[in-house]
Amino acid sequence: MKNNPRSNIPDFAALILWIAASLMLAWLAYAGGGVDFNVYYAAARVTLNGGNPYDYSQLAAEIVSVTGINNPYYYLPWFTWSMSPLAMLPYQIARGLWSLINVALWFFALLNLQKILDRPPAGWKRWSMYLLVTVLFAWTTWGFEQVGILILFLLTLSLLALKKENWLTAGIWFALLLFKPNITALPIASILLWFILKRNWRPAFATGLSTLLLLSASFLLTPDWLQTLLTPDKLMGLAYKFDESGGLDLIRYNTTLKDWLAVYNVGGTLATVIYAAVAVSGLGILGWTVFRSTSLAQVTAIALLVAFAITPYALYYDYPALTLTLFHANDVALSKPALKWTRFALNALVLFSLFVGTTISYRYWTTITIAAVMAFRYAAAKTDSQVGLPV
Repeated sequence: MKNNPRSNIPDFAALILWIAASLMLAWLAYAGGGVDFNVYYAAARVTLNGGNPYDYSQLAAEIVSVTGINNPYYYLPWFTWSMSPLAMLPYQIARGLWSLINVALWFFALLNLQKILDRPPAGWKRWSMYLLVTVLFAWTTWGFEQVGILILFLLTLSLLALKKENWLTAGIWFALLLFKPNITALPIASILLWFILKRNWRPAFATGLSTLLLLSASFLLTPDWLQTLLTPDKLMGLAYKFDESGGLDLIRYNTTLKDWLAVYNVGGTLATVIYAAVAVSGLGILGWTVFRSTSLAQVTAIALLVAFAITPYALYYDYPALTLTLFHANDVALSKPALKWTRFALNALVLFSLFVGTTISYRYWTTITIAAVMAFRYAAAKTDSQVGLPV
């Protein structure tokens, strides 16, 4: 029997909707004027001129000459090096290229995830999920001109290299990912430990060697960068914005458990106890997963979820890596209608989390709702006899 062309209409329509919506959102983000690219641009220009971008006085002078005032610079030096080609261009051209790069990286990251998880299934379901995560994660990251999409892309390259047993390549990607360790260190450590427990030390060795070489090069080029980065004023910059002179200006709103608790007036000892309970529980689940799981995707998905749940510093534009976790949480074929509708409702709650509250701290609800989808994934496996958890 020949395929009915009409049966492909929903698939094609969903694909066109996702692509059109993505391009529209990317344009709206760019037209908004940008936020953080000026810091990357200025840091790279300071480095090209032989300076230290972690010295706020040098960085601020460069930012003022370009666009205005922003925050101190924290990313490790190899990210700065990667921005150097853009820093050689006029600012507006460089900013436009950075936006185009981020749009392209988002599409490539999703295509890479398709090879890693083989989910969502082909057709309108896949394009609908791509549209969901584009609205959830990509739009915010594009709007802030941030690096969350780059992190997801590098992570997918790492996982694909591991899948092909290209250990050295995976180690290089992991080392590059460590430019933002508050987001990436725990997932990378979990993955490497998982391989070590399988008596495969090669990914860990490759990652360690690559990181050592990058650090050595950074100290040769800018000997005092780490000392400058760890000064007390830089640590205060995680909680406050700086003015032109380097003084504290405005409180920064972050997307962490403690910031989320604070918006509901939970602080002090109670907040510490709640954080400790979440950290112990999350790390316990992660540890059990690393020791017992046979699935690299499962280890990565849970490690990412725990990392965002307990990290002391993150903002919502860092969240694109949770795309992998959300896809993993939806990667089983349910047979019972009640379970299907329950999962649909939980995914709707993930989207609804965007509309709760007025500051970026409320976006921690996204972590909570994705955790709920993940928990449902494993609970459904025990109640739906036709569900087989993929490895």
